[in-house]
Amino acid sequence: MAKTMKRRFCLYGDSVEVVFKFDDTTNRYFGEYPDFDLSPRSTPCGKQWVNATKDDCEFADSKYNDCGSCQYYKCECDGDLIGVCENAQLRKDVK
Repeated sequence: MAKTMKRRFCLYGDSVEVVFKFDDTTNRYFGEYPDFDLSPRSTPCGKQWVNATKDDCEFADSKYNDCGSCQYYKCECDGDLIGVCENAQLRKDVK
């Protein structure tokens, strides 16, 4: 069994590659997801990449207070832990 795998997340003409490493103690793969707060990234159309667990956005759903449960969170496949924010108020200006 391979100890690492890669997956490319693709949205709005941009992609982010995540490396998944196998953990022998749990017998599972864990992704090394980017921290978009430390290294912000936007799609070519200005939508910001976000982690589903991000919990400090003023537009987040008040019940769970995270991006993953927000109406503006768009991911490639259901359950993905990274995606983009579709809130027009948080969109970056494209130049």
